[in-house]
Amino acid sequence: MLRVAVMFCCAAAACAQQYLVSGSDEAPHRGVYEVRLHAKPPPAVEDSALDLRVTFTLPSGAQTTVDGFHDGDGLFKARAYVAEQGLWRWRSTSAIEALDGQSGSFHAGPSPLKGKLRRHPGDPRQFAYDNGDWFLHIGDTGYRYVVASEPHWRAYIDQAAAMGATKIRTWFAQSRNNVEALFNGQRTALAVPYWQEIERRIVYALNHHPDVILQLIPYAEDTGEIRRYADGDAFSQLIARHAQARWSAFPNIHWTITNDREIVRGDAALTGRQVRWSTIDRMGRDMAAREPWGTLITNHQMRFSGYDFTDAEWSDVITIEDLDQLTGKAILDYRSRRAQPIVNDEDRYELYRNPGNHRYFFRRLMWASLLSGGHATYGGLRTFEAYDDTGIRGVSGYYDANRAGILYQGAHDFVHIHKFFRDTRLTLAGLVPDDAFAGGDPQRWKCIRDESTIIVYLANPDGPSPAAENPGEKPAWVEFTLAEGDWRVRWFDPKSGTWIGEPNTASGTRRLESPVRAQGLAAGDWVLLLQRR
Repeated sequence: MLRVAVMFCCAAAACAQQYLVSGSDEAPHRGVYEVRLHAKPPPAVEDSALDLRVTFTLPSGAQTTVDGFHDGDGLFKARAYVAEQGLWRWRSTSAIEALDGQSGSFHAGPSPLKGKLRRHPGDPRQFAYDNGDWFLHIGDTGYRYVVASEPHWRAYIDQAAAMGATKIRTWFAQSRNNVEALFNGQRTALAVPYWQEIERRIVYALNHHPDVILQLIPYAEDTGEIRRYADGDAFSQLIARHAQARWSAFPNIHWTITNDREIVRGDAALTGRQVRWSTIDRMGRDMAAREPWGTLITNHQMRFSGYDFTDAEWSDVITIEDLDQLTGKAILDYRSRRAQPIVNDEDRYELYRNPGNHRYFFRRLMWASLLSGGHATYGGLRTFEAYDDTGIRGVSGYYDANRAGILYQGAHDFVHIHKFFRDTRLTLAGLVPDDAFAGGDPQRWKCIRDESTIIVYLANPDGPSPAAENPGEKPAWVEFTLAEGDWRVRWFDPKSGTWIGEPNTASGTRRLESPVRAQGLAAGDWVLLLQRR
């Protein structure tokens, strides 16, 4: 067992490990184990008619059966998310004789992997990794990260992880509005090399940045493909089935069915980007029924339309697209509807509906969303369009784009959010948004708290227009009434990651002012942390 522990000891980008293993009798806990089977010559079957199932028996005795898939040239694969340590066994069933009745075993040993994204066991509106660690959601939009034509995909994911992103939105569409590259030109079979390239980039992210979750969007913005799914088109339905067979076992993914579509009810003729509610609901139910490893599922729809699947049993995450959510209002509106994570996955982008002060806007968006009990996503380049030599389109490194003068440091302060929670060893699980406690004006103060911990973001804007505001030049302040006891007061500068301590304060009504004069620091926005001793 010692050798297994050493083999999977390092998860840093400079010491990448192989967390997808096959042909081995050992596997990393919370990694991916792959069964490989061969049928030579390749059977004359369509991918849509493939009959391969593999049942994994876990060390606990539980059993999980998964779909296998054809990966070209008579090679068939089935995968397990290695959820438990100990001895695993597997056995195959298939109508193809060479694939039927095969069996084997492997041993799962310790690894540093945190595992799949889940709803937090202590607070269903927060996320956690499978090992129980709280997941600090800082999203980024890199739509074309897995698209074969993008040349700078490695720089993109490496630098996104370095700037603090923990979730990447990415789709399967080679062109913006359709996913035709998933099939051959005659639409008679899957384009296996295209799928393999998507996989190469998912595996790279797993091995180099295993804590970063890829939000996979199989149907992207392909309205026609979505509508064909409802009509029973076998290849439309195969997209989700094949994607789940390939990647549901991966710890670093979750599913978003479609992107930015207009959801409509009823039987009226569809126009533009419209798709029926019943179609998305069926897609979600189909995916949930097949999902072997509990991978989270959600859907994304057009701006300002909210989320139409809050009550759907298959939906694990409430996903919205809005604008200027610097008070967290849309997130707070959904908190009472269902106890699930609420994610504002699109707001402004640096290069689309761009705000006046990029760095302040996105820093404020993240802090406001987190202290509203929700989660937000940043966007930089025009990643829905293919890369070209302007540097504006496609995916490329965040820091590279800033050095080239294309981006404007909109995500530069996300690393300081990580520092805040790392230094304090706090999470937001169990804390409750309470803007009224800190003055009742969420444009100026965002507050989340419990009986012993209070976190206040003092946005301190210089005006009333979110898209145009700059940090105020005067000191930030807040007033509230503290419960009985002694409270430790600390100020955190979200622009630099600097901590400033102050003398303790007692209970009662208190006005606390940012430590600008005493420390010679700039005014602007601050984060205030109070903890009862």
